[in-house]
Amino acid sequence: MVIDCHSHLVPKSWFHPKSPPAIFNIEGLLEEQDKSGVDLTVFGNNWIRTPSGVDSLEIVKQFNEFAAEATSKYPGRLLGLASSVPFGDDRMLRETERAVRDYGLKGIMVGSSVNGEYLDSARALPFFELVTELNVPLFIHPPRVTIGAEKMEIFRLPEMLGRPFDTTLSLARFILTGGLEKFPNLKLVCAHVGGALPMLPGRLGFGYELRRDMSFGPWEPDVLTKPPAAYIQQLYLDTVSLHTPAVLCAVQTVGADHVLFGSDFPPVPIALKRSVEVVEALSVSEEDKEKILGGNAARLLGLSG
Repeated sequence: MVIDCHSHLVPKSWFHPKSPPAIFNIEGLLEEQDKSGVDLTVFGNNWIRTPSGVDSLEIVKQFNEFAAEATSKYPGRLLGLASSVPFGDDRMLRETERAVRDYGLKGIMVGSSVNGEYLDSARALPFFELVTELNVPLFIHPPRVTIGAEKMEIFRLPEMLGRPFDTTLSLARFILTGGLEKFPNLKLVCAHVGGALPMLPGRLGFGYELRRDMSFGPWEPDVLTKPPAAYIQQLYLDTVSLHTPAVLCAVQTVGADHVLFGSDFPPVPIALKRSVEVVEALSVSEEDKEKILGGNAARLLGLSG
């Protein structure tokens, strides 16, 4: 079974003439699945194509209803993730819990940041407590406006550069401030091969080794009980990159059991088969390719066994 763990569909009521048509076109996605040999597509709300001027709780409610309906209508072909905001109030937490417990959605997708607030924010603690209690995977996806946006006014750099690095910054902050120390059972699935994280265990590691040498600057809070690389290995990374060496770096960093196939289609109008071929070209065993293409996602989402 081939499972694409990274795609985006939205309700047709969210239509905007500047939105990519594919995010409204479920039938088109099903046709692309058939062409590429993908069995199941996991979709979530990336907070990039949401209605403007609408309260975030209302957006979450609308999306969760849509995700549940699409999952029910296309069993075995589509699987929707609950939408949430980590920094919301009790109403947001109740809606997130309802989406998982009552709608039966098998995971949650949130932004790596919201208006410059990152996952290490103290306001996110109740959310992470809830996710741990619900015991579902949490998919981390970067938002529309990212770190460094003021220098990314050309060549769609927010999309190509800003988003992977927003994920990198958010997860680095979360790890170093003790997020995975507090919540060791979190199953975080990180978009776009986790940004730059697969390349950073050594750099974060030497920072940790030298943390008491103040000539290199402050290291606070000093809350970790093991080197940062150990926490990076707890993460799950998707394969969205269209670059086999990047995926191989992810495999060599977190292990084949923690890498999940993803395409970002919809909305990115690149043939789904090309994303599959990135994984097929990996210099790993056939058993590991099968894990990456579907086995790992099936296990995380409770679809296997």
